[in-house]
Amino acid sequence: MMIVQGDFLVKGAEASIYTGFFLQSSVIIKQRLPKTYRMQQLDQTIRLQRLRAEARIMTSAWKIGIQVPVLLGINIDDQSLLIEEIPGELLFTVMSSTTRIALETIFESVGQQVGLLHENDLIHGDLTVFNIIIGENNTPWLIDFGLGQVSVEMERKADDLLTFYNTLKAISSDFQVLFEAFQVGYNKEYSKGRKTIEHTKKIQSRARYILPEERLE
Repeated sequence: MMIVQGDFLVKGAEASIYTGFFLQSSVIIKQRLPKTYRMQQLDQTIRLQRLRAEARIMTSAWKIGIQVPVLLGINIDDQSLLIEEIPGELLFTVMSSTTRIALETIFESVGQQVGLLHENDLIHGDLTVFNIIIGENNTPWLIDFGLGQVSVEMERKADDLLTFYNTLKAISSDFQVLFEAFQVGYNKEYSKGRKTIEHTKKIQSRARYILPEERLE
C-alpha cells in the first residue's frame, strides 16, 4: 500500500514528525532518530524496542477507549509509526484563545483521559500541554507516547502528574485553578487518584526551593 510522505513538521529529541497520505487520508509519520553516540547495532536495538513499546501502549490505550490517534502501521525498516492525524490544536495553543471557564471544562476532560490511562497502568511519560490535541467539541486527544511505559508503580503515575503540573505552571497564571479542574476529572476515572495526587505532593516536596503559592494543593 502506498504511503506518501508530505511536509516536515517538527524534530524532537527522539523523532522527526512528517505529514503524509495513506489510502487518500491524512496521516502523521513519526520516525525515530538514530543516536550517533551509540554503537550502531545497539542503537538499532534500543530504537526498535522503544518503537514497539510505543506502538503497544498506543494500541492498548485505544482498545480501552482512551482518546488516542489510531496506530495504522509500524515500519521496522525505517523505524517509523504511521498514525491517524487528529484535526485540532495543541492544548498549549488553545489556552491562549479560550476563556478560563471553558478551559476548566477542557482540563477536567483531560484529567478524565489521564485517569483512565492510569487506571489501566499505562504511563504517558511526557504529559504536557504540548502533547494533547484539542479536537472537535473540545475533545482532548493524548499524543506522543514515545516515553510511555506500562507500570503499576504509583511513583511513575505521580511523575506524569508532576510533569503536567510543572509545564502548566510555567505557561499559565491560572495553573492552580486549571490543575484543580484536571484533578476533578482524574479522580472520576482513577480509583487511586487521590492517593496518587498525594504522592505527587510528596515528590514535589523533595525539591529544595518551591514558593508556597506554587505548591500542589
